[in-house]
Parts: sequence; C-alpha cells; structure tokens
Amino acid sequence: MARKHGKTGMEAYLDKILQPEVLFTLFAAYILGRMTAGRRARDNGLSPTPPTPKEIKAALDRVTMSKWLEIDAELDARKKIRAIKLLRNATGLGLKDSKHAIEERERKRDLRLH
Repeated sequence: MARKHGKTGMEAYLDKILQPEVLFTLFAAYILGRMTAGRRARDNGLSPTPPTPKEIKAALDRVTMSKWLEIDAELDARKKIRAIKLLRNATGLGLKDSKHAIEERERKRDLRLH
C-alpha cells in the first residue's frame, strides 16, 4: 500500500530527532543533568549535619529560665511531647537531640526530687 502524502507526523519527528546534532545535544543535556543532580543530592541531602555536643550544649544554655519553667510544667503534667516541642522551638535543635535533652532533664529532676 503506497502512501499519498509522504511521511506521517511520527516518522517526520523521528527523522528530525535522530539527526546526529540533535542526538548529541540530548545526550549532553542528559549527562550534564546527571552530574548536577548528583552534586545537589550531596549538597542538599535530606539529613543535615548533626550538631556537635558542644553546639547542643550552647543551644541549651541559651534557653531562658522562664522557658525551662514552662518546659518543667509540661513535664510535671506528663506532657513530654509538648515539652520537646517547646525545647525545639526555643533552641532550633532537631527532634532527636531535643528528646534526649528532655529525657536528661527528667532524669536530673527525678534525682533531685528523691
């Protein structure tokens, strides 16, 4: 069966895209994208560098006495999650470090109360 109108739209598109200069440009764009995507993944990973113990101590030292009283009140009311949130907001520490700091504060307060 012979065609009356020449190439179909898809055939014309494939002829155009399969030209060497177009293939080279697409390949170069792909390689460049892969190279920069790998760098972005390393530079902007989901997990930031964890703070050092010295940085954690400095953040905890900046918490005001009134904020500690508010945190202690939440601990007394057995609202540990609320206490952790208050500490995170006051220090900018992550969840894990804030949780450890609150648990350490609970241990110290329990020793003082006994």
